Order: sequence, then structure tokens, then C-alpha cells
Amino acid sequence: MLKNRWLPAILTGVTLMTAATVSTQSMGEEVRPPAAVPLDFLAWIDRDRAWLEQQILAISGSSSIKIGATALETTDLDALKAANRIRTFAYLAAKGLRPPYFDLQVAAADRTVRCITKYPTSIAPDIGPMDFARTSFPTEAADQTELKSCTVAGKSGDYAELDRAAFRDRYFNASGTLKPEFRDLGNDPAFKAKAIDEGFFLTTEDYSGLLQLDLR
Repeated sequence: MLKNRWLPAILTGVTLMTAATVSTQSMGEEVRPPAAVPLDFLAWIDRDRAWLEQQILAISGSSSIKIGATALETTDLDALKAANRIRTFAYLAAKGLRPPYFDLQVAAADRTVRCITKYPTSIAPDIGPMDFARTSFPTEAADQTELKSCTVAGKSGDYAELDRAAFRDRYFNASGTLKPEFRDLGNDPAFKAKAIDEGFFLTTEDYSGLLQLDLR
């Protein structure tokens, strides 16, 4: 069993319930229609649905989730991003699967940068599945070439101010694959950060290498 290297804060007076809709404790930006997150990754890290619910609550402050037998469903953006982050880090325990994009904060003495990468061990060689709650990783451990290529310089482009639905419809097809005419945006860390900020689980398509959203 994997050791949990991060213990969530004890939340006084909060009763955690599993496999049911939990009453709203704090509601962030709303996602419509509700988004689903598959739960197969829990087996990779030897954790259960009650553990996941606790982590999402601790990270996002939201209990607006419904956890079923095979998927989590939510209309809360903060809860969705927390679930996606935990799922992303679980890929570190799933050898042989193509990894999604990781959203990492990389800290130096004078500044912290945001890095969106498919190669997390190039940024943090000791990164593990339970590091989803780490606030940052040291810049001196990172491969500097990869760090330069993955660093988000800031919001730019026409996509920056679009809402979730407009962003998806403009740049991605009905299957969630980046439209070919926007292929160059696959090299833009700020574009990938925008997708993650809007609650999308971001990967690449099998054959084309284009960015891919999980639209479940």
C-alpha cells in the first residue's frame, strides 16, 4: 500500500458520506452540464471513495459531489479541478499508461512559475502519486530545458477570456480533440493551463498527438 505523504486537515463538525450526494458546504463556479470523473484510478493507488471525498473536501472546500460506483459527478468547478488533480497524480502509479498533463508549481528563491507538462519526473524526479497536495517543487531539481518549455508565461490569445463552454466549442471538436487548425496551440502552456483551469482533464489523442479533453 502506498504511504500517504500528506495528511489532510481535520475538519471539525464535518460528516463525510460516501456513495451519495453530499449537501453543499461551499459552492464555487458552476459547471453545466455536470462533469463526470471515472474512478478507476483509485485502484492504482489502493484508495477508496471515502478517501477521495475527504481529499476533495480538504483541497477545494467543496462537498458538492456525488460519488457512485464507477464515477464521481459534480457541478462545482473547484471540486472538479481537485478530483482531476488527484486523478492526474494517480497516473504516476499506473506504469504503461500515457500520462495526462500535470499542473505543477516550481519554486526558486525569488519566484514561482507554473508548469504544464506530460513529463512530471523531468520537473520533480521524486514526484509520487500522493504529491497532489504539494504546493510547489524545487526548481533546482528540474530539467531546465523542460521547465522552459512548460512554463506558463501568462494568459494570452483569444482564448483567455472565454468561458468553459465557449472555450471547448471554439477549439475542440465534439469528441474533445483539438481542431487541426489550432494544432499550434498544443505548444502553448498558457492554452493548456486554460483548459485545466476550466476543469478539463487534458491528455493527447492517441494517433494525431493533438490535445484531447476528457468530456465525460
